[in-house]
Amino acid sequence: MPARRVTAAAVAFVALASALVYLYVSGSSRITYPIFPFSSVSDVACEHIDSSVNDATTASQQKHVIPNTVHYVWLLKNATEFRLSFKVFVSVYSAHLFFKPDKIYIHTDARPEVLRDAEASGDVWTKRVLSLPGITPNFIQAPNVTERGVRIVHMEHKADFLRMAALRDFGGVYLDTDVVPLRDVAPLRNSGFANVLGGATVLTIKHAGYLNNGVMMAVPQSTLMKIYYHAAQEFFDGRWETASIHLLTDLANRLLPLPSEVLLLEPRAFAPMSWEFQDQKRLFKPSLKTLVNQEAAAGSGPEEATCRDALAWLRQREVAGTDAQELDFSSSYVLHAFDDSIGKIRGWDHVVDLKYVLARQSNYARAVFPAVWHAVQAGIISEGETG
Repeated sequence: MPARRVTAAAVAFVALASALVYLYVSGSSRITYPIFPFSSVSDVACEHIDSSVNDATTASQQKHVIPNTVHYVWLLKNATEFRLSFKVFVSVYSAHLFFKPDKIYIHTDARPEVLRDAEASGDVWTKRVLSLPGITPNFIQAPNVTERGVRIVHMEHKADFLRMAALRDFGGVYLDTDVVPLRDVAPLRNSGFANVLGGATVLTIKHAGYLNNGVMMAVPQSTLMKIYYHAAQEFFDGRWETASIHLLTDLANRLLPLPSEVLLLEPRAFAPMSWEFQDQKRLFKPSLKTLVNQEAAAGSGPEEATCRDALAWLRQREVAGTDAQELDFSSSYVLHAFDDSIGKIRGWDHVVDLKYVLARQSNYARAVFPAVWHAVQAGIISEGETG
């Protein structure tokens, strides 16, 4: 009799656990995303719109071209030191190599004299970034309070407002410093859309469906960016995601009906890996062997766009295959390489440097190797450093 009770209790427990899992998964698949009351956003957001927007032609007849400029935001923790890491060099050099931009803006609160010191006597990676063609430091004041009087405390939130303002005023391509370009985004810049955004890869359902604000593209004075900036001033509440990805996701989806206003790409385009720990581990932890399948490492495809060329390329990829440890980034324009949790990865010293990349024993190293090796061949990184 006691054994039957134990069995019955075990069955009941399993049934209850299964029901809870089902309810969580099925419920999470129908998430209600935050919705913002845009009726409270002032018409000031739409003032001084470029004259082409008010032209007699309809928006559907306009051909938007996103400028070939790149934007980074770099705020100083120490007001007397401007210092960029090897990983920032990898991002900026990859943008320089693959995008061939007219300018690469670094929007920073570093004073001119601090930048001069960095150029003259800074560490090697800082000097290499600042010496690249087209690098254009742009002095900005980091915001401390919104127009509604809400304090902006965290540096990440300050950077959120600055990236919106940069794209609104200049247009171009905004990149977080942990984003690594893998191929040219010219097809997207010339797609005819005023804004190009991408989804975010996630491992848990409750985080699914949001856009990634670490990579954004826009024409100057786009409707989306103008409203986004003013709406962020209206709705920022100090919480981590409210006025960044939550607001961006709601606004972009609501503006989809406007002709040529916004193009939304699937997560693989800009963020093939999530910010969650398991993906950071898959991306950064080295294996015991060199991963050399460069066709799958970087964003590459057939040079021609005919049907036969596409089929031949697909067949070639199937024959080549990939190692079980290797991740395929061939469909990605950029790799948003979230790295805030790599210090928790066991069995590794957590050092991401030149030696780490040249060894090509991680998916991150394999993905960024082409740009880093190009810098070696171009003499920007000396061959003596590669030994």
